[in-house]
Amino acid sequence: MTQYAFRRVILLMPTLILMSMALFVSLRVLPPEDAVERELAAAGIDDRESIELARRDLGLTGSLFSQYVDWLTGVVQGDFGKSIHSRRAISEELTFRVPVSFELSVIGLFFTWAISFPLGVASAVFQDKAPDYFLRGGAYLLDSVPSFVIAILVLTYLAVYFNWAPPITFSNAWDDPVRHIRIMILPTFIIAVGSVGNLIRFTRTFLLEVLRQDYIRTARAKGLTENTVLSRHAMRNVALPFVTIIGGAIPGLLTSSVIIENLFNLPGMGRYLVGAAGNLDYPVIMTTTMFFAVIILISQLLVDLSYAWLDPRVSYASGGGRRRGR
Repeated sequence: MTQYAFRRVILLMPTLILMSMALFVSLRVLPPEDAVERELAAAGIDDRESIELARRDLGLTGSLFSQYVDWLTGVVQGDFGKSIHSRRAISEELTFRVPVSFELSVIGLFFTWAISFPLGVASAVFQDKAPDYFLRGGAYLLDSVPSFVIAILVLTYLAVYFNWAPPITFSNAWDDPVRHIRIMILPTFIIAVGSVGNLIRFTRTFLLEVLRQDYIRTARAKGLTENTVLSRHAMRNVALPFVTIIGGAIPGLLTSSVIIENLFNLPGMGRYLVGAAGNLDYPVIMTTTMFFAVIILISQLLVDLSYAWLDPRVSYASGGGRRRGR
């Protein structure tokens, strides 16, 4: 499995390079106006000498190829360039914004798992009974409502009926832990709620399929209790497809975090990306987009590697994930 993991990590490199090249060229060719000229024009500066000086300072001179090589070299060295809009070093912004987005996504993923897995199991256990109909109906409802709509409804309800709203200014956990929890608990929960509908239904489907297998019937015929059958025999086989689905939900969680960060005024990477897109801030858009791409690719790699741990029949010895013969 170590060799397989090493090969997958090596394959990530050309994927990221090709992605960054396509994004780099698109940002420089497709926008209808030049970001530097637009930024200086807003400040009342329109002479060519000032524009060229700003371009040199931002590393936006020369051919597209030389600019890309300079950008890639800087990224390897930990230098992501400067923001066209604020002129601040992007690396300084990342040190503050990455932990916020990381915390939001990790806690949101935990809530997603903690809500969807037990509810999906309960829906399968009570198949075609009142709890099953209720849970499936709720799952379809959650699937049909975008997370930002849920956020607006929850914020409005809490403000109107309970006269409560999360703090509008951000503070770190080490500055004020209680205030930080008040800031983060609602957006992380809403991110999770926006993703649990699919996972409830998938978990129900997977568990029902497992419960129809011959070895489950054999376990029941031996006189094992239903709880023992579920916990010792069924759950392990449900875990593999559940990990696959929840790994596929990570891009959706990141997309939701972009919207949620703006709604709740959180200084994370998603809000940074939205602000940069409005200002045609090429370096910031490149950095934040590649950040999300790396997170998604790494999460998919971890999902693949978790198969061998969850299912001993999965082998990577021959260069690809496959099941061992029984």
